Amino acid sequence: MPSSNISPAEAFLIDLVHDLRQDLGNIETSVYCLGLLGVSAQTRAHGYLRTIEQQLARAAGRLSEAGAMLARLRAQRAAAADILDLTKSTTSAVT
Repeated sequence: MPSSNISPAEAFLIDLVHDLRQDLGNIETSVYCLGLLGVSAQTRAHGYLRTIEQQLARAAGRLSEAGAMLARLRAQRAAAADILDLTKSTTSAVT
């Protein structure tokens, strides 16, 4: 779909999903690096790392769902626009 067909709300959501994925990726990398530094030897710290990993997974899942929903809505709107365009050209060919 051409970018001119993207509403300001959709553009905002697309940017938001992208930016949040970047942030989550950075946090995920930090958790991994902390785990490599031997933090796992401390039981409490290891529990916190595990909690962060679980929260990251949930947040990433929600972002994936939001991205998929946005893609479905954009596809539905594109299909509706194609139907309208087809109707207009058919009508003009008949008249």
